[in-house]
Amino acid sequence: SFEQREALRLHLENNNIESRPVWKPMHLQPLFQNCLYFGDDVADKLFDKGLCLPSGSSLSAEDLNRIKTALELFFNKL
Repeated sequence: SFEQREALRLHLENNNIESRPVWKPMHLQPLFQNCLYFGDDVADKLFDKGLCLPSGSSLSAEDLNRIKTALELFFNKL
């Protein structure tokens, strides 16, 4: 849910880990409101509940472990 996503985002922020909600799908952008859309609700669900976590080749093993630990702490409390 949106509330759980926001709680996780704030938990990560409190642990100095940047995250952000998933980008708005193209078919929901105002520019494309009158365009045909051939899809289902997967993108909508990801937009409502998804969170982008740190990623990339520059993350160290220490960074990955710190992110993993923060995620485990959050989900173990649920």
